[in-house]
Amino acid sequence: MKNKTFRAVIDTNLFVSGLFAQKGYTYQLQELWLTKAFELAVSDQILVEIKATLQKSYLHKKLFVHENEEDEIIDLIREQAFVVTRDQYKTDKLKTDPDDNKFLACALEAKADFIVPGDNHLLALKHYQGIQIVTAKIFVNKFKTLFPKS
Repeated sequence: MKNKTFRAVIDTNLFVSGLFAQKGYTYQLQELWLTKAFELAVSDQILVEIKATLQKSYLHKKLFVHENEEDEIIDLIREQAFVVTRDQYKTDKLKTDPDDNKFLACALEAKADFIVPGDNHLLALKHYQGIQIVTAKIFVNKFKTLFPKS
């Protein structure tokens, strides 16, 4: 029997942190994605936010992101992720940080199993339309439990 591939929407800050981390849950999140343990779901709005985050000058200095390297990272994500482009869903569920509604909308359209936010207001929801909202730690540990190394 083939294992189901889970689909997840990852918060921009967690995703970007994971690109450069060498340990911790954001690193493990990236490793799970890159080894195809789950399918990353992103929308055009999320990709725009990832690129804008990567273009911040402090990241260029601190993480040694070179100018225009952001485009290569976005291209990699587009190649490796499930990209939602239709924007079928709109939501205004989050009133305190309406900008993060894009993660809920992406998860709905992608039929994601999980949303992994870095913000407490998203975590406070716990579930949205049947989608589990969990911390990076819980998400990573869930995969370790479901798919232990043989």
